[in-house]
Amino acid sequence: MLIYSHIIAFCLLFFSAQAEVLKHEASAKIIKSFPFKEVCTTLGSKNNEMIEAKSLTEIDCMGKVFPALQFCLLQFPLEKTITRGIVNAKDKKVDCELSSSVMVSVSCDKRDLKYCFDPKKGCEELRKIYAYRLEIAHYSLLEKNLNCYFAKSIGENLNEIN
Repeated sequence: MLIYSHIIAFCLLFFSAQAEVLKHEASAKIIKSFPFKEVCTTLGSKNNEMIEAKSLTEIDCMGKVFPALQFCLLQFPLEKTITRGIVNAKDKKVDCELSSSVMVSVSCDKRDLKYCFDPKKGCEELRKIYAYRLEIAHYSLLEKNLNCYFAKSIGENLNEIN
């Protein structure tokens, strides 16, 4: 019974903490998954007997905590569409998300109010969470909602112009 109360408490905490994100859409999304052991080895952890998810964005490799995004950036150093790294505790994998554009909309109350005081700066902070290597293409503050659109820069090489 104690386990069920912990699961319910976790779900309430998780979903209430995420409630202010009204929209998160990634276009042309590709997920590349890597086993925990490979992630920890790549990040320099020598002994990988005890590996676990620390959070949705962090992995614990024998007491050393690493952001999943750090692994993704090492794995794809030249990829311009890396948006975020997600720890998939169920499958014991780190998912690297790649996307050509991301739309995020947050409500300007409670947790996310700090992003709304300066919409451009707020979108820049949200970019670090949801669209790491993309650029801000558009932002707006409408009806107490901050809307941010991030996209890959066009024309970085001649093949993208055609």
